[in-house]
Amino acid sequence: MATGAIWMVLFKLVERGLGLISTLILARLLGPSDFGIVAMALSFIAMAELLTAFGFDVAIIQTQGATEEHYNTAWTCNVLLNLCVTLLMLAMAIPIADFYHKPEVAWVVCALAFGPLIAGAENIGVVAFRKELDFRREFRFQVSRKLIGFMIVVPLALILRSYWALVVGTLVSKTAGTVISYLMHPFRPRFTLSRFRELFHFSRWLLFNNLIGFLKERSSDFFIGRLFGPAALGSYNVAYELAHLPSSEIGAPINRALLPGFAKMEPQDVQNAYASALGVLAMLTLPAAAVIFVVAPYLVPVVLGQKWLSAVPLMETLAFNGALLLFHASISAVLMGRGFPGRVSFANVSYVMVLALLLTLFAPHFGVVGAAYCALVTTTLVTPVYLFQIRRALGVGPMVFARAIARPFISALVTVALLRWAMPAYDSGMHFVMVVAWLLGGMAAGVAVYGALVLGLWTLAGRPAGAERAVIDRLHGFVSERFGGRFLPRRRQA
Repeated sequence: MATGAIWMVLFKLVERGLGLISTLILARLLGPSDFGIVAMALSFIAMAELLTAFGFDVAIIQTQGATEEHYNTAWTCNVLLNLCVTLLMLAMAIPIADFYHKPEVAWVVCALAFGPLIAGAENIGVVAFRKELDFRREFRFQVSRKLIGFMIVVPLALILRSYWALVVGTLVSKTAGTVISYLMHPFRPRFTLSRFRELFHFSRWLLFNNLIGFLKERSSDFFIGRLFGPAALGSYNVAYELAHLPSSEIGAPINRALLPGFAKMEPQDVQNAYASALGVLAMLTLPAAAVIFVVAPYLVPVVLGQKWLSAVPLMETLAFNGALLLFHASISAVLMGRGFPGRVSFANVSYVMVLALLLTLFAPHFGVVGAAYCALVTTTLVTPVYLFQIRRALGVGPMVFARAIARPFISALVTVALLRWAMPAYDSGMHFVMVVAWLLGGMAAGVAVYGALVLGLWTLAGRPAGAERAVIDRLHGFVSERFGGRFLPRRRQA
């Protein structure tokens, strides 16, 4: 699981490196309205794709004795369901444009409607990479298709200077993924539904979870797009993406490795393994969220430009929301891997209900920033529900969670306080070089301060087993393997 997590984090770092370069270029060439128009179309397409969200790949991973017929059935279902989505979106393009009062959205919907069908035809054989924990090949597969998408969308933005660059880039990336999937795995699927009933028994819960998960992540898009227009929605989506970098680029790939790992694990090993994984997640992602919160006023003008300054308060609020959502995702991954999708559904339904209520009451009066606060308050209020579900299912109590995140959480809070005290408030009259200097200096200082604090607290606690020890042991093993242990002292045996 640790090796798989490393490969998936490495993939996310590569993907994010490409994504940040792409965002930097696109944000300079395009405006918030361009991003907002595409987001309007994708919101409905993503909602329609929920009809296909049975998670047959997860069902195959969770089914230990999956056969070739299971893979063929899963692929057949994916193709047929995504064909339905494409036809539905083509029929709904004009009503969707009327909903937003933006006629240009209709053509965008028509173009992007073919994305689900292209992705649905992907070779189901690549699921075996995750099922067998072969994350090296998974890394190669994911990176190759992202690289092709990047190489297409940036030149198109330079040529078109419109949202069509984003549309074409999305379709090219999906096409590349499908083609590469057949090049990288020898499995050749065929049409059959012979194992549908068996897969559906588990996947029906995944469908419901994915429906609720969509509403959990995208409810704000409908409220903001409807109430405040494409520019506000574009600012919110870009701020959301940057603020959730810790959870999307570090936490999500680790959770991707956790699910198949916990599916194979013996029950008596789950609690200790979960505590260790949670501690590592907290130690890596909480400081990243803290630093993003502090440097947001400098990050936005440097990376996106002055026209995106409205995204600063959104990013500050959503940074902590992303850190909390990371723990929701880790709990969900463990419950899924252990065969408790119904408990994930209950927790996600609770989240969506609270979020919808708060958005309805406060978003119309407090604007886009109010919607961001609604998301943060919802995540905070519903976190105990997720903790209750994992306790009932696996006997992992809240104190396991608290002990795992205590030192990273305290260190992150102190880091925020120290950086906010030391760094000056951003002024639009500051020279660009000075803004870049404070941005880079704040990030470097945040990493150094946090590292010193977390190691100091760990030492004061007597250097117990936990995330710090797991990371040090992993680093020791890596260096010993590469350099014969010349640069690290041997650990004392207890």
